[in-house]
Amino acid sequence: MKKWGTLITMALAMFIIVIDTTIMNVSISALVVDLNTTVVGVQSAISIYAMVMASLMLIGSRLSDILGTKKIFVIGLIIYSIGTTLASLAPSLSVMIVGWSVMEGVGAALMIPTIQVLLRKRYEGEDLAFAYGIVAAVAAVGAAVGPIVGGFFTTYISWRWAFRTELVIAILVLLLSRTLMADKRSETRPKFDYLGSLLSILGWSSIVLGILQAQEYGFFLAKKPFMIGDLAFAPFGLSISPVMVGFGVIMIMLLFAWEERLEASGGDGLFRPSIFQTPGLKSSMAVRFVQMAIMAGFLYIFPLMLQLSFSYTAMQTGLALMPFSLSLLIMAILGAKLSAKFFANRIIVAGFVLATAGLGVIGASIKPDIRATDLAVGALFGLGLGLINSQILNFILSSVKPEQTAEASGVNSTFEQLGNAIGVALIGTILLAALTASAGEGIQASAIIPQEAKAEMAAAVEDGVQLVSNEVIESGLDESGVDANIRQEVLRIYNLARTQAFKAGVSLLAFFSLIALILAFRLPKRKLVSA
Repeated sequence: MKKWGTLITMALAMFIIVIDTTIMNVSISALVVDLNTTVVGVQSAISIYAMVMASLMLIGSRLSDILGTKKIFVIGLIIYSIGTTLASLAPSLSVMIVGWSVMEGVGAALMIPTIQVLLRKRYEGEDLAFAYGIVAAVAAVGAAVGPIVGGFFTTYISWRWAFRTELVIAILVLLLSRTLMADKRSETRPKFDYLGSLLSILGWSSIVLGILQAQEYGFFLAKKPFMIGDLAFAPFGLSISPVMVGFGVIMIMLLFAWEERLEASGGDGLFRPSIFQTPGLKSSMAVRFVQMAIMAGFLYIFPLMLQLSFSYTAMQTGLALMPFSLSLLIMAILGAKLSAKFFANRIIVAGFVLATAGLGVIGASIKPDIRATDLAVGALFGLGLGLINSQILNFILSSVKPEQTAEASGVNSTFEQLGNAIGVALIGTILLAALTASAGEGIQASAIIPQEAKAEMAAAVEDGVQLVSNEVIESGLDESGVDANIRQEVLRIYNLARTQAFKAGVSLLAFFSLIALILAFRLPKRKLVSA
């Protein structure tokens, strides 16, 4: 126990962070009802959670160098525990965002970079490779059992108990943290980079929030002006979305320029830009970024499709995700064993081949008369992700020197969570755009809807159609008292539009996976474990 206490503690910490998102993905419909919000509202909470982590990862990594790795880990764990408690009691979406998206996001941003550092401090050689493999496997288990756990609590008790269960595990991790190596006092404590931290927060958060705003204000041209009090903001007819994304990109460029200046002068920054000169680091982080965007997008769109198209409960959704979850888990474990026989870059390429094929098959299966059982082909996608997960983190961290682990972990974690946030935000935007376009076309092409009613209905769709279940649509039609024939026609058009929206979302994920496959071919040839 003494030798492996650190590994057990870090594995449990990683487990609650990974399971947190997968639990909520199957509970979207319940959250919409209980918190009196919309699918877009819940999607925003998921994206803000990842955005907060992306914005603060570099800061969390740097604070571990300044204040001590163990201390920052414990502080992050305490903040995370307070956040999960608040989320479990949330009466509204705004409180949910404060507890889950913000406080848990801050806690996770302090914990994740320190996990890799604490493992590397405690273990070396074969023990370190084993520790990395176990943490990766535990993350896979979290992704696998999260939908089941979330589905069980949401269906039979309440989604709030998922957060309360996390709190119990967090308290256990806090007790086990006594097994961690004590921080060594450094006579030359680094200074905190306040300007770099501000640029990091402004840059990453602006990019993610800008993409989120595209759903309401438009991708490029403004569907409506962005209101700041009584001031309407739409410069040159542009949406607020590209303005915010552009501002974020400028902030990140300034961040890199500032960090390069600090490194050149021997100052203490958030990170050293020269770390990106490490052979294979940029390409492997790019692969990881796209992979996280794909996985986050899939775990958002797949449960949503099951619950809205097939009226699945959260528990049924979790069970329907089992082929994906189990195949991911099996391949994550098997992939670790393959590391001694094959080059890691080839295993990653094989993973993306399987993932791309799996998404292609899922996309081809989505049609109006699809059955839920047809989506079991998600197992092929899970096999691919499992292979990738078994290699990519170790591939990235083994590229740098041991003393650069905290820095590399912070930078990598930033891109991971940025991928998470952008993946969900982009998929949500594409879903609504495809739904709006398809519903509008269906209304105009209908021979049943009266001509005089088409303009009003099309305007209503353009103004703000939402992804909802058939029951919600039927309820709204009943309240409006429309003719039975028109009622059936509207249901038919909406069902087809919703199907097309999901198909567009999966097609985007397949395109991302193809990009990641191309990037994976550029990874350097490397074996992670000696035979």
